[in-house]
Amino acid sequence: MRGIDSTRLEVARRLSLGLWCVLIFVLASGGTCWSAERASEGPAQPLVYSPSPNIPLSKGAFLGYESAIRIGLERHPLLRRSKETALAAEAVTDQAASRYYPELNAYAIQTGGTVRPLSAFNVAGAQNKPTSYIESAGFRADQLIYDFGQTVHKVLAERAGQEAAEKDILTHKATVILTVQQAYIHCLRQKRLVEIAEETVRERGVLRDQTAILYKRELKSKLDFDFISVELKNAEIQLVQAKNELRAAFAGLNNAMGVRGAEDYTLEDLPAAASSLSTLETLITQALEDRPELLGTADRIKQADERLSSAQALNFPTIAAQGMSGVIHFSDAPLNQYAGSHPGQTNLWWGAGAMVSVPIFTGFLIENRVGEARQQKYKAEQRKVDLSNRIALEVADAYLTLQTARQQITVEEKEVESARSALTLAKERYRLGLASIVDVTTATTALLASEVRLSEARYAVQVGIAAVAFATGTGYQRF
Repeated sequence: MRGIDSTRLEVARRLSLGLWCVLIFVLASGGTCWSAERASEGPAQPLVYSPSPNIPLSKGAFLGYESAIRIGLERHPLLRRSKETALAAEAVTDQAASRYYPELNAYAIQTGGTVRPLSAFNVAGAQNKPTSYIESAGFRADQLIYDFGQTVHKVLAERAGQEAAEKDILTHKATVILTVQQAYIHCLRQKRLVEIAEETVRERGVLRDQTAILYKRELKSKLDFDFISVELKNAEIQLVQAKNELRAAFAGLNNAMGVRGAEDYTLEDLPAAASSLSTLETLITQALEDRPELLGTADRIKQADERLSSAQALNFPTIAAQGMSGVIHFSDAPLNQYAGSHPGQTNLWWGAGAMVSVPIFTGFLIENRVGEARQQKYKAEQRKVDLSNRIALEVADAYLTLQTARQQITVEEKEVESARSALTLAKERYRLGLASIVDVTTATTALLASEVRLSEARYAVQVGIAAVAFATGTGYQRF
């Protein structure tokens, strides 16, 4: 009978050890598969960004207005970073929800020592016992049963934080769109200034040639010829400056799109801006409803409120269950250690229990956590109030700037017409000898200045429309 029992115990021991090895292998394989699955989703992989085929890299390539915006939304690192932040927030939510599931751990223990703790000192005549070696392996499972809302509110808090991080993506999206729009319009403005400067160089070149002919015929003085030659050189210098500023504007456009593109693009002309616009009060109301920053702040307030509820739930008990099972093997067990034990004996064992933990005194830890959560909620609420005021100010500023630019266009168009007529009259008077070359150059400079102001006013309207769309939270919704 003793041999049969030993055989059964040895078989049970080997079976338990085999099951333990299989479970470790499954857990390792499952972890590997899970990691591979997460890696296939993208967040765990290092991101290597290659040039997009949609980005025009050749000099002078055509770049449309909306194409530039879509390139910025695809390539700008600010948006990529905010997306990774949202994925990290999602992972934090999953971490908080992990308490809903049981925690399973495997262990293996090797011990050695004497049976009696004080036998080495021969206390009270105790005899030294031989060293006993014991191997133990098994599993331990812990499961939370009920904690009066600690986990529930924590999960809801992290989920609200995840939603706020997703709103941040929309906020950065709107920012990228506005930045690209401003940079694109600035390029159009600088391109128009280059055209005006080129036209000025041509005008003064023609006038210089005419003055040279009259000077050779002794109809005009050398002073006139020298004066217009100097004005022509000044116009050429202004043209060089305008071209350099245009190149800088294209570099700014590439930076706004988040790419390293060409140093020169062929841009499209923007359509005329619509004249209709809602009232300022309507735009402010729309902004307070649609701005993603405000929506994200509301999520932050909800997150703070749930964290406060989770902290308050720490005052209540926690109920949990625990189960353990394993195998223990005595390599060299003394006969008088356990009744009926013998060297090489293997036993299977298991156990289960429940635990109720009631906080009585924690050194004011819970009270301070509740106080911190309450202050964080108050801070989030005040941040929302401050943000609402700043958004209303942004809408008002963008609206009034747009209105000013539209009114300025009407004034500058009349100024251009007057300056052009004055230049024509000055040229005719100069030809007839009734005016000096100074009158002609002065009229030319006045026409140039009025055309520059008109061009700036027209592009200011385009920028104002983009600013109003951003301020009201409607600009990003088309993309």
